[in-house]
Amino acid sequence: MMSTANKSIIFLALAFAISWAIVIGAHFAGLSQNPMLAMPILAAMMTGPAISALICTFAFEKKGGRVKALGLHFKPNFWWILAWLIPILIGVGSVAATVLVSGHHYVDIGAGVRAVAEAQGQDLSKAPAFATSTWFIVCMAVVFGALINMPILTLTEELGWRGYLYGLWRPSGFWRTSIATGAVWGVWHAPAIYFYGLNYPDDRVLGIGLFVAFCVLLTPIITMVRERSGSVWAAGLFHGTFNALGGLTIAAIASPTFPWNGIVGIGGFVALAVGVLITLVVQRPAAAPAAA
Repeated sequence: MMSTANKSIIFLALAFAISWAIVIGAHFAGLSQNPMLAMPILAAMMTGPAISALICTFAFEKKGGRVKALGLHFKPNFWWILAWLIPILIGVGSVAATVLVSGHHYVDIGAGVRAVAEAQGQDLSKAPAFATSTWFIVCMAVVFGALINMPILTLTEELGWRGYLYGLWRPSGFWRTSIATGAVWGVWHAPAIYFYGLNYPDDRVLGIGLFVAFCVLLTPIITMVRERSGSVWAAGLFHGTFNALGGLTIAAIASPTFPWNGIVGIGGFVALAVGVLITLVVQRPAAAPAAA
């Protein structure tokens, strides 16, 4: 039987090789500067962890244990609801922290969307008033995160990080697993940040380091949701909702320039730090993982 260490090395090598080959190859093919192609390329990058997880699961795990190895049990509980709600709280917290600490003003998201649409020559005069209201836009982002982001985009990442890798590393302890996974996850994003400007278009080298720290802070919260829900599906729901709301945290801030750039700026770090403190309370040493 192959050791956990060797399984981990093979999984990570494949995940990084597949994802980095896609984004770096596309960049040197001259595609990274095309905004119409950048997002599909980054979406393709997300398939790397899932492909690697599936290869490793079918290669190394017994047939009867493959669903468990990937964390694919589908038994919704209260933590599935929290997987949807916690990203909203983090997003609101990041905006509030940014406004309080930076002095930047809050901007009505609906007004911001209307301004962008008008700048692009779109006529929204005949659109229903509710369609550009802040609450409607936020609700649509939350629904989009669950119905589009999760099954198409973020579950492919989570199948690797909070699915297969979680199963390998969880025996070492919740916090060791979370910190190590967060660091790996952050580094995995490096070429997307450096070549495509993901999240930090004006500070790309610094952005890589900041995003590694960001992922280290975010991962215990997602891991808690994955563990308490007993399923990688809930982690995918969390991640999809989180990503869908990320852009809105930028739209809600006047002049959202670095380091006040929404959820990946200082406000987001503050909100995540609070989330980690809450996770410390929830994940007390006596806490045991839910059946996976």
